[in-house]
Amino acid sequence: AEIECIGVHEEDWANSWKQYYKPIKTGEKLVIVPEWETYDPADGEIVVLMDPGMAFGTGTHETTRRCAMLLEKYVRPGDRMLDVGCGSGILAICAAKLGAGSCFACDIDPVAVRIAGENAALNQTAQVETGVSDLLAQAKKAPGGYHVCCANIVADVIIRLSPDIGGFMEPDGVLIVSGIITERAEETVSALKAAGWHLIDERRENGWFAGALKRNG
Repeated sequence: AEIECIGVHEEDWANSWKQYYKPIKTGEKLVIVPEWETYDPADGEIVVLMDPGMAFGTGTHETTRRCAMLLEKYVRPGDRMLDVGCGSGILAICAAKLGAGSCFACDIDPVAVRIAGENAALNQTAQVETGVSDLLAQAKKAPGGYHVCCANIVADVIIRLSPDIGGFMEPDGVLIVSGIITERAEETVSALKAAGWHLIDERRENGWFAGALKRNG
C-alpha cells in the first residue's frame, strides 16, 4: 500500500523554534530580546534585539551569556571592540549598547556576517562594522589597538589564535574567550599564558568556561 507522508512545511519548521525563544537577562543590565517579542525594560536595563536566523548567538547558550556578563564588567564608554567569530553579532551589539565607540564583528561565514549586519541595523548600532574574515586573517586593525576582544568560538581555535591576538589589542586590553568546555579550560588558558596573557576573571556554567585575560607587564 502506498504510504502518504505528511511533511512539515519548511517555513513552519524554520519559525516553530521562535515560540521557545524568550527575553533573557544575561547580567545586571543586558536583556536579549527576540525582535518579534514585546518587552518593557525596567530602569537601568539595556535591551538588545535579536533575530539570529541561522547564525549562532541567541543569548540562550551559556557561553554567550557569560561573555555578555564579562562585557558588562569590562567595556568602557568609547572603547574599541573586536568580535572574532561573531555569529549573529550579539556580542558586538551588546558592547555597542554598553557604550563602545566602535566594534568590528567578523566571521568566516558570509551568512552570519549578513545576519550580524541586519541585527546591528535592527539595534541602530551604527558603530558596529561587519566583515568576512577567516579568524584574524582579514580582521580590521584599530589604530592603537582594541580595548576589548571577544572570541566565543571553541578551545582549539582560541589556542590557534593565542599567538596573534595580542597584535590587534592595546597593551591594557581585555581578551574575553569562551565556547570552551570546562575539560579544555586549563589547556586553553595555558596556551594563552604561553602567549603572554594572564587570567583576571572567569565564569563557569553547566560545563562551559568563559575567561577574561590581560597581557603580562
